[in-house]
Amino acid sequence: MFREYIKLIRDYPRFLTFSSLHMFFSGPGQSFSFALFAPSFAAVFALGSGGFGTLYSAATLVSAALMPFFGPLIDRVNLRICSAFVGLLMAASLLTTSIAASLPVLFVGVLFLRLSGQGLMTQIGGVSTNRFFGSQRGKALAVVGFGFSFAAAFFPITLAYLIARFGWQQTLLLLAASVVCVFLPITLALIKKTDRFQHPPAPTGEASTGETFTWTRKDVLRVPFFYFAVPMTLLMPFFSTGLIIHLGKIAEHKGWSLEWVASCFIASAIMGRVASFCVGPLVDRFTARRLFPFVLVPYVLALTVLMLSNHPYAAMVWLGMGGLSFGCVSVTMPALWAEVFGVDSLGAISSIVGSAGVFATALSPALFGWLLDGGLDVERLVLGGVALAILVSLIALLAPAPTRHPRTRTQTPGAC
Repeated sequence: MFREYIKLIRDYPRFLTFSSLHMFFSGPGQSFSFALFAPSFAAVFALGSGGFGTLYSAATLVSAALMPFFGPLIDRVNLRICSAFVGLLMAASLLTTSIAASLPVLFVGVLFLRLSGQGLMTQIGGVSTNRFFGSQRGKALAVVGFGFSFAAAFFPITLAYLIARFGWQQTLLLLAASVVCVFLPITLALIKKTDRFQHPPAPTGEASTGETFTWTRKDVLRVPFFYFAVPMTLLMPFFSTGLIIHLGKIAEHKGWSLEWVASCFIASAIMGRVASFCVGPLVDRFTARRLFPFVLVPYVLALTVLMLSNHPYAAMVWLGMGGLSFGCVSVTMPALWAEVFGVDSLGAISSIVGSAGVFATALSPALFGWLLDGGLDVERLVLGGVALAILVSLIALLAPAPTRHPRTRTQTPGAC
């Protein structure tokens, strides 16, 4: 197995590094980074758990609404242009957030930081890998996912130190400088103008149905399989975001220090990579369609530990097992969409899933904040997550895979 990974990395070092770097630089827009800034925002702008959760949710909702407009660009525009645009958008968002002196300005900064980080950075990294590597996409996605795991380990503990040492505004300025001075030059240098990797693919019709129709967004939304399968992608963003954005409150309830919990994100990163490296070859061998109903099993165990234990090491088990499940999800679900719907419109299809994921992350911060402020204890909240994860896994087991393209039944030409 490791020889296969080594060969893949030797064959495509620039392409894998390019996608991994996008996954890593999604970090400033992810919930694990906002969790470290949340106490500062709450103090400066006089926001409680529910107040900041509402602002965060509203900004994330708007970014989710924008995703379907930006997402399909990757199907039509080469990666160098897409990457430069997203990098500049993130730098501008970080700068705006750092100078925010009022809630409207903070809202705008958070909105575009969520869009550029959680939304577009991860989409560029995932779609570019998924559509290029074909039969090796499981292993390639596992390698690229290392960038996100490194971000999950690096940003929480680094931001905790920088905010304590320099303050939240200066930390945001440092992040903006890193995007301009590190991300943009490296990504533009990694991909040449003539590389096939950066260009939208020629139509192939690749899909599990074996038919020649290209799947479009409208086609995907017409088949039941999508609605049975997509909750597997949404469950962890929804529930993990809600918990992590209120990490301070959970740590206080459990008797843990925030610094200790931040350091436990390293366990999440390590376990996420272990999972993805093990699952990648399994996806290539057995297909994602067979594996995807089981990817949330570790997350059920993670939430169960969080619900039942107050021991400090329970935080490490919770985040470690959560990372294990995330590693499975991050490899299996993107490969699933490519297997079932092909790669010709993968950017547009991924933008639907990405938008739904961002929408899911928008709901939970406000909901969980108001529930916690209203007196609901952490244990009962987590119990709801356990039940929800089991439910969506059972739904996925019943997913009816499409056997025919919708337009073979309607015989209506055209695409959108």
